[in-house]
Amino acid sequence: MTAKRFSENLREDAAHIWEKIFAHPFLTGIGEATLPLDKFKFYVKQDYTYLVDFARCLGLAAAKAEDIETMQTLATLLKAGTTIEIEMLEGLGERLGITAEKLRNTEPAPTNVAYMRHFLYVAYSGSVGEIMASMLPCMWTYQGIGERMKGGPAFDGHPFYKEWRDTYRSREYVELVDWYRSLTDRYASEAGPRERELMREHFLLSSRYEYMFWDMAYNKEIWPV
Repeated sequence: MTAKRFSENLREDAAHIWEKIFAHPFLTGIGEATLPLDKFKFYVKQDYTYLVDFARCLGLAAAKAEDIETMQTLATLLKAGTTIEIEMLEGLGERLGITAEKLRNTEPAPTNVAYMRHFLYVAYSGSVGEIMASMLPCMWTYQGIGERMKGGPAFDGHPFYKEWRDTYRSREYVELVDWYRSLTDRYASEAGPRERELMREHFLLSSRYEYMFWDMAYNKEIWPV
């Protein structure tokens, strides 16, 4: 009997969080094409700032890698992330009336700041395995979101939501997720019990932040003072 992959165990541990993510009204609103566009615009701007720091974390992981092959893989992931997702958001932003300058000058909302600092803390203080485990929920939940949005007449007639969904169910994106999972599994297989537990803790915390990010966008969260 083949042993479960470490990433599969992480996914099972976070199942209760992920089900809440998939059922969040922001995402069901996209799937039904009923989400108010102002909430989606808010999300696009916040996600853009988030992805910039996400990319930085990949760069830090590459700097910590001990072999050239892993450095090359992480560099490929960095390049793919800044093209597949960031360029998609820039294109959506332009058609939504959000200039590239506005995207780049967006002030991160409180939850966004907390999530990005979680990533950066792990990237600076943790191992490559910890970094990959902390980043995996973002990539993997988006794949699940893309797969679950089946579409319908209203959705198929909404170009912004359909284009966004299609990005996360594309072959290129699924391949990226497989790379993140493979790196996480590989480093877990080489790690001791304490590092594997830290990887699990980072994965769960990132999963919670994923839920909070959708909640932040749905409520158009701002600083209270």
